Amino acid sequence: MRACERAAMTLPVFMLPPAQEGLSDREFLDYLRAYLSGTLSVLHEEQRFAKCNGVDACRCYSEAMDVVLRALHERGRQRFLSVTPDLEYRMAVVAVGGYGRKELCPKSDIDLLFLHPRKLDRYVEALTEWMLYPLWDLGLEVGHSVRNVKETVRMAAADDSIRTALLDYRFIAGDEPFFGDAEKEIEKFLFYSDADKFIEKKIREMRNRHAKFGSTVYVLEPNVKEGRGGLRDLHTAIWTARIKYKCRTLLDLRNKGVVGSNTIRAIHHGLSYLLRVRNELHILTGKKTDVLTFEVQEQMADLFRYRTFGEHYGVERFMRAYYMHAASVAHLADELLEEVDRFLPEGGRKPFFSIHRKTMAGAGILYRGKLSLKDSSSFHKDPVSILEFFRTMQKTHSVLSVEAKKQIQRALPAAGQEFREDPRAGRLFLEILSDPHWVRETLLAMNECRFLGRYFSEFAPLYSKVQRDIYHVYTVDIHSIRAASVLSGLENADRRTKEEEEFLKIYRSVSRKDLLNLAILLHDIGKGKGQGHSRIGAEIVGRIGPRMGLSESEVADLVFLVENHLLMAHTSQRRDLHDIELVLSFTEVVTTQPRLDQLYLLTYADLREVGPEVWTQWKAMLLAELYDKAKNILETGKLKRVYEERPLQRRQQVREWLSAFSRAEVDRYLSRFDDRYFLGTPDGRFSDHLRLLSGFDGTAPRVEAVDYPESGASELNIVWKDQRGLFAKIAGTLSVNGINILNATIATSVDGVALDTFYVNYLGKSLEGDDKKERVLQDLSAVLRGETTVEQLVAERKIARFVREKVSRYRPTKVVFDNSVSSRYTVVDIFTYDRIGLLYDITRTLTGMGIDIALSKISTKADQVADVFYLTDRGLGKITDEGRLEEIRAALLEAIGE
Repeated sequence: MRACERAAMTLPVFMLPPAQEGLSDREFLDYLRAYLSGTLSVLHEEQRFAKCNGVDACRCYSEAMDVVLRALHERGRQRFLSVTPDLEYRMAVVAVGGYGRKELCPKSDIDLLFLHPRKLDRYVEALTEWMLYPLWDLGLEVGHSVRNVKETVRMAAADDSIRTALLDYRFIAGDEPFFGDAEKEIEKFLFYSDADKFIEKKIREMRNRHAKFGSTVYVLEPNVKEGRGGLRDLHTAIWTARIKYKCRTLLDLRNKGVVGSNTIRAIHHGLSYLLRVRNELHILTGKKTDVLTFEVQEQMADLFRYRTFGEHYGVERFMRAYYMHAASVAHLADELLEEVDRFLPEGGRKPFFSIHRKTMAGAGILYRGKLSLKDSSSFHKDPVSILEFFRTMQKTHSVLSVEAKKQIQRALPAAGQEFREDPRAGRLFLEILSDPHWVRETLLAMNECRFLGRYFSEFAPLYSKVQRDIYHVYTVDIHSIRAASVLSGLENADRRTKEEEEFLKIYRSVSRKDLLNLAILLHDIGKGKGQGHSRIGAEIVGRIGPRMGLSESEVADLVFLVENHLLMAHTSQRRDLHDIELVLSFTEVVTTQPRLDQLYLLTYADLREVGPEVWTQWKAMLLAELYDKAKNILETGKLKRVYEERPLQRRQQVREWLSAFSRAEVDRYLSRFDDRYFLGTPDGRFSDHLRLLSGFDGTAPRVEAVDYPESGASELNIVWKDQRGLFAKIAGTLSVNGINILNATIATSVDGVALDTFYVNYLGKSLEGDDKKERVLQDLSAVLRGETTVEQLVAERKIARFVREKVSRYRPTKVVFDNSVSSRYTVVDIFTYDRIGLLYDITRTLTGMGIDIALSKISTKADQVADVFYLTDRGLGKITDEGRLEEIRAALLEAIGE
């Protein structure tokens, strides 16, 4: 019985008029188009209302495509024979790949093999052409090859991708007796020609694929086909098992005792879910796509009927369900591959691990790099033995067998509060964190078996917890685990950058690496428990520490690191590092050099594992600057020293650096700007600034770029007459050109000349060698001279968008004022979602309200921004009046669009 009939679907019936030979090619094509369109519409509705599953929908669409191909084949054959006598022309149309498996999704490729006996003849050429052109006219993506049997085998032997596609061959139309003969030769090749080598290649290919798409199920934008726990994992496992045991189908594998009926049902369930997700993706996007991007996740949640209740978003529940299914698929694939691996010959295998059975301490048996159980009863009697088993895994650099994972999960109920408070467990866990080898693999295995959330019950809610922003790559649990293994990874790296060497040097000086790594592992443990996850996390680790047997001082350090894990990133990226009061305030929180070192390392590890674009050279430079300044203060032991003499000392330094200029030039320069400018300007920049100022005659702006490719940024210096809205004009012009502003400082001389400095990058890099740089400099000069306006530039150009705007906005825009961080300025933090022209609208609004901007720090993380401005009310200093602050807040929210 057909899958379509089993699902009781009301599919269109393919029924051409009796005199189909009288139909024109256009009429025939229109009929085929209507038939396929009607089929897809019905399948879409049936699947959406859960009347059929993903497997049945794909099979029905595949069978509908079979009907179309047979009709095309018959029409072409009749056309050919009407003018050419039948000389027993022979050809078979064969489906391969996903179409051969009957897993055809709405926008999948139609993979075809036109198989013929010997030489290519007129019949094969004509029929192939008459079938392919209508398929292309129907808008279908067709992958095809025309080969005889020997060519097919030879090409498959030379190209693994061809051999893989051939594994799922299926007869569609043509000469069936000829196909039957060819099938024997093809199967003989598939199952007996270098079969074991091919299996090992497919397994290696799967591992490489995992490395490319994320070696875990829990990436925030998973690839349904190629990612871990995706369709390709199941395909690879089934292909290798079929080849090893010489079987055509899963039922054949069951009949040979390779897999049980329950496993087949589980495979069918996982396959059906993933295919349904893929079907919906294709329909939703209108193209062949396999990635569950943020743009489609909320729509997918609606299609799968996940609703939002309070703070529990439907999209988060949908993604958690996806992760659960994908994890199950990954487990099933591992189980089947393990069965295959048992019988692969040892001689040709690369000896990563010992290939002999070896009994380990405790309950472990190591064989072929996999750790199995000798006796699972110990897990139930003493759950600490589970931790001992994981420690053995770490020491042997092995992976857990599928059966070992099952036994650990079955023993989890025995791991209760008594186990969590057992000092042996605490010592073992810290021992695992202190060992620099195989930390990530061990923690990931714990998490996969759900053991990590059992030992730290507070960690359990983080399992597969989605982080709703673009810049995070992993779920909270996986991010935490990866971050906790960053520093140990530095110790094991074959090659290290200069930056990594510096971090490693500090890490080696830490006396309790296990406690530092524990803090990194638990730094986000407060997420999902309300506002202020740092504070909540600190309370949680304050309970976990004593439970693990830590001393009072060790618990205090753990609490400090978790509570302040965002402090260094926040301070370095969003505050004025040239404000000595700020640095003093920061060191008063940190208090000691060891805590500073550990907080620095934690911040580095956290940012490194947020996502590939989050840790940048610019952020590294800012973080290092804060670390060095705080370290200098802590080492001198003079946290409260007076800094009145510092401005005078700085001016004397500047005079010495400018010895190449005349005394009169230097005197005038020093008299024109205030102390803040000299204290905040980097040491090597004064001569360039003086040169620019000396060349400014008041008639034309001076605009110059200095590139710092090593830090991934360029410095733009603009000298022009001070005026209202100058900052907004510059920011708007940069925005029009797609330039990302990292930081901006504003200095105004006593005689009304503005010297504004912007640190920028383009696509994450400096402007060095980029054609964009000259265009930006020209636009800045034109806008400042009044030859054009920002609005005209916006209207003239189609602005390239690098921000993905379709992501749902879960966080409301916030405007937060702070009058405590600086004695001279009111600081405003603006948190919102990025868009083209945002910074221009903000700065133009502030200028229009009579607000002067002294400093701006811009932090953009993909779709979200945290813009910081140091402000004064023109002529009045800091803004302290609550009514005035509310007026500014309302104006900013309106400008942002809230």
